[in-house]
Amino acid sequence: MDSYFTIDKNVFSEIKIIKSVFIAGAFPFKLQTEIPDILKNIKKKYHDASHHPYAFRAGLNKNNFRTSDDGEPSGTSGKPILEAIDKYNLTDLIVIVTRYFGGIKLGIGGLRRAYFDAADECLLKAEIIEKFITNRFAVKFDYKFMNVIMRLLENKKAAVRENLSAEQCCLNIEVRISESENLKSEIVKLTNGSAVIT
Repeated sequence: MDSYFTIDKNVFSEIKIIKSVFIAGAFPFKLQTEIPDILKNIKKKYHDASHHPYAFRAGLNKNNFRTSDDGEPSGTSGKPILEAIDKYNLTDLIVIVTRYFGGIKLGIGGLRRAYFDAADECLLKAEIIEKFITNRFAVKFDYKFMNVIMRLLENKKAAVRENLSAEQCCLNIEVRISESENLKSEIVKLTNGSAVIT
């Protein structure tokens, strides 16, 4: 597996359930070290809210996750938010649902549904994108192979940075891990074994 799904950018939504207001925000991140600042900013923005439970999932294998009920009864908020994230098979994001208490208790089941629905509504509004894990390598070959190599790289959707010299080409290539070994073999074949890959 060399790809995963996350969201393109921050997104917000709001739902009202029996006088309580639930404001959900979903935030993609590159590093988990960004999470404390995201939480701090939301708590500052909605400083007068009752609760700010959240859930995040991180990493390609999705084994890294955390939930917080932030003062709500145990299991009623963080876990349902994580369930909404998992419904869309997402990673590398945090969803925070801010609650403004409306004076009427929702009960355990009502809270679970409300937090799931708030997170789900937010993620429905998000643009879900697929990201790829890539491999980088350099290849040197005679200039006469440039056109055929460039067509191959275009077909494989490989990112290329060129370094040209008079007699040889040197390309730094970035391609999906799942395509990497196959691409290297094809380059060697197209250059009659003369390409040097490092």
